[in-house]
This record gives sequence, structure tokens and C-alpha cells, in this order.
Amino acid sequence: MVDIKDTVDFYWDPICPWCWITSRWMVDVGSQKQIQVNWKLFSLKKINKGRDIPEHFKILHEIGLRALRVAAAVSKKYGNDGLAKFYTVMGTRYHHDSEDIDEPDILKEILKSSGFPPRLADAVDEEVWDKIIAADMDQAIAKVGTDVGVPLIVLDGGKGPGFFGPVFSPAPSGKAAVELWDAIIVTGRTPGFFELKRTREVDPLFGERPDI
Repeated sequence: MVDIKDTVDFYWDPICPWCWITSRWMVDVGSQKQIQVNWKLFSLKKINKGRDIPEHFKILHEIGLRALRVAAAVSKKYGNDGLAKFYTVMGTRYHHDSEDIDEPDILKEILKSSGFPPRLADAVDEEVWDKIIAADMDQAIAKVGTDVGVPLIVLDGGKGPGFFGPVFSPAPSGKAAVELWDAIIVTGRTPGFFELKRTREVDPLFGERPDI
């Protein structure tokens, strides 16, 4: 049984390039430190509802929500490992291959590549899955509030402190990835610590395309 201290909840929306970068770093860190990553759903459309944001972001956020519905269907049927595989394939096809992840035909291909039945792509238009997404988001918001997006991490299997980030481009790898994780854990567990930020100076850099 995995110790709660070695388990993290990672919240993601497939449309966010920064979240994709951080998720691959989290996979790297998890592998090196034997951390169990619980993949959780988080809709940027839902968290930004009613906020004044540019129209092109609204379009992207809608795409993300549609894709998350399929992710919710995958999670219900195939669990955390299935969801991890689906996010890896979908994120690769979207961020590295520039494919449309809200189109049913593309989603069917992604599902098939992930080893899942293409019929799960029907979930893209089924709002019933929004309840599962909202339930995950409620858990995150209870830890970090509403002034956040993704990536979002909650420690101790969802029972510990949570925080938005880290955001970087490109992601560190190998030993450097673990060193950054250890530093972030110290900060994340410090009572009263809220923010550490500076202006982004580069676009998202994804690194090598994952082998899917």
C-alpha cells in the first residue's frame, strides 16, 4: 500500500500547455521518487465562468471541457491508470501534433491508441459527465480556493496542502526535476506561504514528444 505522504493529486485540463509541461515533469518525478500520482479533472471553462476573459480563451476552454468529458468516461471505466494513459496520448496528440481533441473522430483515434473502445468518444457531448468533473474540482477548490487554474497539486493523496503550479518552460528533468520537487514540497508545506512568481519570458517548450 502506498503511503499517503508518497501520493499526490494532480489536476489538469488538456487544453493548457503549461499544465502539460508540468504533468510530464510530475511523471518524471513520480518515477524517480516512487510517488503515486492521482490524476484529477479540472475545467478551465468552469473555473472561469462569469469572468471577463478573451474570446479565444473561451473557445479553448470549451474544447478542454469537451475532452474532459471523455476523460471522465475513461476514468470511470478504467480508473487512474487508464486516465493517465489517456492524458498522455491526448496531450501528445494535441500539444505535439496540433490535433483537435474535441472532434469525435480524433477522440476515437486517441481512445483506440490508448487501448480503449472508441465508443467512449460519445461522452464529448454528454453533459452528465460534468458532474464528475465538478466533483474533482470541488476537492481542489476546498484546498486552494478559486483564484487558481492548472496545473494544480494537492499533497498527501488530497488530504494535505495544495498549490497552483509549478509553471516552467522547459521542465527540468532527471536529478534537477527531483531537486525542484523537494524544494516545492518545503514551500508547499510552509504555513502562511502563498505566492512566488515572476513574468514569463518564453513560450511553452514541450521537449521531446512522448513515446506513445
